[in-house]
Amino acid sequence: MRHLFGIVLGAVLVAVASAVLLFGVGEVAGRDGGTSTTGLVLVTAAGVLFGLLAALRRMSPLAPLVGGLALLAAGVGAWVRPAFYAGVDTGVDQLQVGLPAGLQGGTALLLGALLVVVGLLPGGRRRARRDDDEDDDGFTAVPDGQPQAWRSPEAGTNAYPRAEPYQRPPLPPS
Repeated sequence: MRHLFGIVLGAVLVAVASAVLLFGVGEVAGRDGGTSTTGLVLVTAAGVLFGLLAALRRMSPLAPLVGGLALLAAGVGAWVRPAFYAGVDTGVDQLQVGLPAGLQGGTALLLGALLVVVGLLPGGRRRARRDDDEDDDGFTAVPDGQPQAWRSPEAGTNAYPRAEPYQRPPLPPS
């Protein structure tokens, strides 16, 4: 169930993060040398969303893998047929500028490859839960009560002779 949720969340989150990134890039590129605080905030928010997508790997490795494969497909499509994306009318000026900049500039390929690598890494998957009664490594001795040297003397259990209290020797006559 977590993998199905990871697939859905990966597809939705990569679409939202890509739209925010392309809108931010279009806002920055559309200023013709001017500073766009809105564009920089949007690009930063997209970076946070992509980081969240990579962190979702702890839940399911399919979340960044699905998103990365979608970005790789879009990036490869932009490199093979650049005219296809150039003719897309988004209806929003910032996206119209950001779409070719993000796809044909290689940003989609870069982010897609990073997400695919994160999804394929072997570490971080959940481990099976251990019972509390089980030893951690099989070699650790767990004490089962009071140490034997501290036990009260019983017949045959103590290897040392019973100690007598210290008696001070008498002082020589003065």
